[in-house]
Amino acid sequence: MNDRARALHVLKDARDILARRLTERVLEMTEEILADARGDSYMNDIENVYEALGMRLSHVTQMISNLPPDLEPTTTSKHASAESMRDDTFTLATETTTGADAMVADTTPALAGPVFVATPALPAPHQEESPRSPASFQRFATLVQSGDVEEAGITLAELFELPEDRGIACAEYFAGRLHSEPGFVKKAMQLRAELLAGSHNAVMVLLYECFGLVGLESIGVMQVLHRRLSWGS
Repeated sequence: MNDRARALHVLKDARDILARRLTERVLEMTEEILADARGDSYMNDIENVYEALGMRLSHVTQMISNLPPDLEPTTTSKHASAESMRDDTFTLATETTTGADAMVADTTPALAGPVFVATPALPAPHQEESPRSPASFQRFATLVQSGDVEEAGITLAELFELPEDRGIACAEYFAGRLHSEPGFVKKAMQLRAELLAGSHNAVMVLLYECFGLVGLESIGVMQVLHRRLSWGS
């Protein structure tokens, strides 16, 4: 393990610890934070939580992004590298899998899970330009995979009911972790299961780890996803 890898390991551990502490603090102070957001309190609870934990978390995340790139050649075989790429990147499905059709046809595609269906390479002859595809995690993942992070962010903003600039920032965070961390896709796939299980802490941790969302913004997105899930049930 080189110096960069050791530094990255330390910073990731620090990030995970701070994310858990921030999640616990936000949940402990839910009423106070919401009262502060409504203007019913003058205790500056949001600012206090941010100064205590959110600022540290932001600094650690920034330090991770500022680490120099890893230029050392890998020692794994071509076969192992190919296997790793298959495991750690989004793949467009080309064959039918159990339950895939039902998930794609779900009325709430934003929570349908990581099912990715190949789109035609060319439009049908004489076909008029179709309106913009509805926002879904399937569309978001396809756009990230194709490198169109800005459009992916706009899609994510619609899914999460966030401003476009925040959606784009979340998409950039997602894309960065997707391309740098083995096993990240499996982590992203856990979000729907944790929502269904009602595990608020786990959902907030995943929203941070996958999209960089923290604090009240994370709570708001979690509520949006729960609402979408209830509409589809």
